[in-house]
Amino acid sequence: MKSRTRTIVRRVAYTVVWFGFALSLSGCGDSGLKVYSVKGKVVYSDGSPMKEGTIEFEALEGEWKGRNARGRIDEDGGFELTTVQPGDGAVAGRHRAIVREPFRDVDVLEGEVMPKPIIDPRFARYQTAGLEFTVQEGENDIQINVTRPGVR
Repeated sequence: MKSRTRTIVRRVAYTVVWFGFALSLSGCGDSGLKVYSVKGKVVYSDGSPMKEGTIEFEALEGEWKGRNARGRIDEDGGFELTTVQPGDGAVAGRHRAIVREPFRDVDVLEGEVMPKPIIDPRFARYQTAGLEFTVQEGENDIQINVTRPGVR
């Protein structure tokens, strides 16, 4: 009986220690991170909206260099960036951006056909997209112009 009590006490102590460790880690991380609202629209050169996909910003300078913010593109081409919590925005400063098509779950081995691309593939890479924006304190409303495949 004494051995069993000792085992239970050890397990409780072990759990308390690990819980405290995990709790202490939750306070680490993004302290001091300030983000600002970034909303906008992704449109083709003819003015029509890109109706699906994702957008990603990467900070190019400052303390948070390399920090990413992401968002989904909706039916009207609109997007809202998220860094930590949904819709919170991005850190201030210069950013480069990419725009990607939505992931297509297609099984070509089963005879399914890949849909045609909806955006020039150069927009999916930071090195070729050529998209740069500056996020400022406060509200940021950004229009991103993209082209369809084969149009430059």
